Amino acid sequence: MEVIDEIANVLKMDRDVLAKESIKAFLERELRCIEADIFEIWTKHGIRSIFELDDKLKKGEVREEDVLDDFQELDYLESRRDEILAAMKSLPQK
Repeated sequence: MEVIDEIANVLKMDRDVLAKESIKAFLERELRCIEADIFEIWTKHGIRSIFELDDKLKKGEVREEDVLDDFQELDYLESRRDEILAAMKSLPQK
């Protein structure tokens, strides 16, 4: 018996409902963490998107060597957020 089956039995829940709700909770938690990390970078640089940080770079308001790590991290985080949102949309509705 798989762990999910054991837990479903203990909770007297349908296995599929438990699996769906578990995936939903996981994705929501991941999204909150990623959005918190994104917000931290936005606040640090006074921006609201990666595009604003790119504009600051182009205008010479910030130096590339000062923001490169955050720029790359923000790019990754925003991409990951989009993936999580897409996964959430693909979950079957009730």
